[in-house]
Amino acid sequence: MSDATSISLHEEAAIHARMSVQAGKLSWAHSEAEYTQDVDLILATLEPGGPYTWTLPNNKFLPSAAELEYSSLTTLEEIRQIYVDMRKYVEVLNWEATTEIRTGWYTMTHGVSKLRDVVADEFLELESITMFPVGKHGILGEVQIGDLGVARENRWPESPAFDGDVPLPRKRQEVLGLHNAFLQALRNEDVPGILATMRPDVATAIRSYLTDEYVVLSAGPDELAAYYEALFTRFKIHDVQIVNRIAESWFLFSETHWVVEHRAGERAGQVVEFCTADMAPIDPDGKFWVRTGAGTDPVHLD
Repeated sequence: MSDATSISLHEEAAIHARMSVQAGKLSWAHSEAEYTQDVDLILATLEPGGPYTWTLPNNKFLPSAAELEYSSLTTLEEIRQIYVDMRKYVEVLNWEATTEIRTGWYTMTHGVSKLRDVVADEFLELESITMFPVGKHGILGEVQIGDLGVARENRWPESPAFDGDVPLPRKRQEVLGLHNAFLQALRNEDVPGILATMRPDVATAIRSYLTDEYVVLSAGPDELAAYYEALFTRFKIHDVQIVNRIAESWFLFSETHWVVEHRAGERAGQVVEFCTADMAPIDPDGKFWVRTGAGTDPVHLD
């Protein structure tokens, strides 16, 4: 790990900007390849060799919120097949990002996509959030949530009050409070507290930190509880802090910086750090519905 004090803030800002611009270029190259509907061209925007994380809502055109499901893919063959299958039903024509956060290792966007329903031959627009983890030469994944079934009442600023005043963003505050509770439970190594922030049938597709290799954890509530028990057996949590965060009325996005210590084995006492970037739609009861994201490799903290 490089010594952060060895460069000035001005140098650090320029380095961060260059890496973020590159991440944006790789991410938008993928998005623009999608407009061609050419699967080979789309796959050419991926980082050779991976590791890959693809999480997509697989039923954007189903009217029932109860049927909301997600596909989690980790191999090039799976990713190719999902694009082949998707193009039988939907074509991506355009994507406008009203929010865009770029860092050296991902680009996160929130906006509106223009699509064509191939079967009905109809055009439609959908709101969604997409994160692209990136490598040196291409993207490492497309992690996406849509708003189907997760719209909450009193979204702000949907409309002003009758007297013309714009209402306070109460739903955003609720989501902020939910995420703060989740972070505190992580810091406290409190597995019941973590699960209390989620729906009883929560689905999860995030990076697992039970090994040094990049492994995607696809889990329901029981498997998720077991994962956090094992994580806190492997690591003592020193701190988890916000790097970037968006608390919206119907979703949460956050990048967090973890500092943890190995508890046992040859590396007992070794302190490492890594970053995760997760997003989650919020159900009508104000709980995390699905959590999906990616993470960086742990590096030794001097």
